[in-house]
Amino acid sequence: MTLNIGRPLAEGLALGRKLIEAGAYSDAVQCHRLIALRFPLEAKVYMALGQSFRARGDVDRMRRAFHRALLLKPHASEIYFNFGNAERNHENPVKARNHYKRALTIAPKEPNFATALAFALLELECWHDAWPLYEKRDACLRFNEALQRTNQKTWDGIVRPGERILVVCEQGRGDSILFIRYTKPLAEAGMKVYVHCQPELKRLFASLPWISGVSTTAQPEVDWHILTLSLPYRFDTKPETIPAPIPYLKVPGNKDRKNQSKYSKVGLVWTGSTENKRNNLRSAPRKAFTNLLSLKEIRFQSLQLGWRKDNVDESGPWGKVVELGDHIADYADTAKIIAEQDLTISVCTSIAHLAGALGKPIWLLLGRQPYWLWLQNGPATVWYPTMTIYRLGSGEDWEDLLDRVADELNQFVHQKKSA
Repeated sequence: MTLNIGRPLAEGLALGRKLIEAGAYSDAVQCHRLIALRFPLEAKVYMALGQSFRARGDVDRMRRAFHRALLLKPHASEIYFNFGNAERNHENPVKARNHYKRALTIAPKEPNFATALAFALLELECWHDAWPLYEKRDACLRFNEALQRTNQKTWDGIVRPGERILVVCEQGRGDSILFIRYTKPLAEAGMKVYVHCQPELKRLFASLPWISGVSTTAQPEVDWHILTLSLPYRFDTKPETIPAPIPYLKVPGNKDRKNQSKYSKVGLVWTGSTENKRNNLRSAPRKAFTNLLSLKEIRFQSLQLGWRKDNVDESGPWGKVVELGDHIADYADTAKIIAEQDLTISVCTSIAHLAGALGKPIWLLLGRQPYWLWLQNGPATVWYPTMTIYRLGSGEDWEDLLDRVADELNQFVHQKKSA
């Protein structure tokens, strides 16, 4: 790569950002190093250099670059914030927490700093400190401001029997499934609970007997409003006080039916919505499933919407996978399929949440930089007792992880046969 050393600072930094976005991490490092030669006293140059080292996976040089930036500008909240992001990207929540705290001390009214600190604390299981900070997230602030403009009220956490509350789903469908559990204790305390959710979740949530109504467009007249991800704060949720026993979701209008076939039914999900900015981090390449799909006496089923076998070699490993996308109109349909499976294997998507909420066996495949919910270590989660977590180990790639899962699945099938 060649760089015009005489170009303005802003132009050079913009080029570095573009190189990182394009995945040209070594070129980004070279770009920022050359800029540093011309602007050796600019803290933002070393912050950018640290970000390029972070993208390349060079943690030691990343830290040295950020420390150099802080030597030049020791009270720059933005540097601490980006340093925290870099540490969190490399799964160091303790270091991330410390940098976020410093950033927030310097700029206590910056909501992005509070939200970032909340995520680090959640990963460290410091939930009591995290929940109030998470109320500073942008979606929550905008939601509360909109209610104030229309003289409506955000629920304050006080249960008032007989009054109506609208629980508004936010963020992804997986979060909606995860936090819909909080509607049950609200209803049991005497409040009339209404839910506003994504259209594809309406039929599933409407089947819950304690919910008075579900909307997807116009919202009903109620006394109180609350976002789903604000409910853990209102309930002061701790690992031992997570509400609603498993299962808290049921298959609508249909009794759960177990698989009566001699073959084990195993559902597969290997990628999530491309609308999610982190989808590349959580998605597993299909080639990594080769050994898994070679196992005998298993009916593999794809729960992956949009996947078709049109271009799949029928004689290859993916030729045996049954595509069910055409049978799925919404999450109620998916719930019925999961209920009849012996096991679901999924990356971090809403399908994993659905299987967990139904109380069905679910093996979760985790890539790098996992969602805070799954913490940093261990095969279990307090949110879903029937879930087993498989994490990428140090130096592993997706093929290594799926080979481990294949060995476990082989044992799972043989145990089912001998039961």
